[in-house]
Amino acid sequence: MGPGDFSAFEHEGWERVAQAYHTYFGDLTAQSNHAMLEALGVGRGTRFLDVASGPGYLAAAARRRGADVAGVDFSVAMVEKARRVFPGLEFRIGDAEDLPFPDESFGAVGIGFGMEHFQHPERALAEAFRVLQSGGRIAFTVGAMPDKAVGIGMVLKAIEKHGTPDVPVPPGPPFFRFSDWGESRHALLEAGFVHPEVREVEHEHDI
Repeated sequence: MGPGDFSAFEHEGWERVAQAYHTYFGDLTAQSNHAMLEALGVGRGTRFLDVASGPGYLAAAARRRGADVAGVDFSVAMVEKARRVFPGLEFRIGDAEDLPFPDESFGAVGIGFGMEHFQHPERALAEAFRVLQSGGRIAFTVGAMPDKAVGIGMVLKAIEKHGTPDVPVPPGPPFFRFSDWGESRHALLEAGFVHPEVREVEHEHDI
C-alpha cells in the first residue's frame, strides 16, 4: 500500500456518508461547538476557519456569533451538503494538510473531530499555524479513550463480539493518539503554538 492510501480510504468513505453523518451524528458532534468557540474567543468580526468542516455545523455556529467564516473539507459530498444546509456561508474543497488560503488569513481555526482522520495530523497543525494571524488560536476536538467515551466503547465491544476486526485497511495514525492529553499538548507545541490547554466536554447521544 502506498503512502497516500490512508487518505484515499478516508476520502472514499466520507464521499459516501455525508447524508448519514448529517442524520445520525450531527447533533452529537455539534455539542462541543460552544466550548470550542468560547475557548477560541470567536465573536463579531473574527475571521474563523472550520477545517474538516463536514456539513458545516461549527462554521455556522461561529457565524451566529458574528464571525466571518470559511469552511474547508476534502470531501466534495460534504462541501455540497454544507452549502445546501447553510447557504450563504463559504465552503471550499481543500486538504487540511495543504490549506487553500494565504498566510495569516484567520484569527481562529477550529477542527471538529477531524484529527483522527488525517494521514499527517502534524501537517494539519502546521497549516493551521501558517494561516493564523499573530496571536490567533486553534482548537480541536477528539473522542476520549473508550473506557471514558461510553458510546465508542460500546461500538468497539460490538465489533469485537460480532464483527471481523482483522479486515485489511490501509495503515494510518493511531485513532486515539490525541485522546492522550499529553500527546495533544506535545503536538501543539511542536507546531509552534504556546500555552496549550485540554478540557473535557460531555456529550450525550440517544440511540
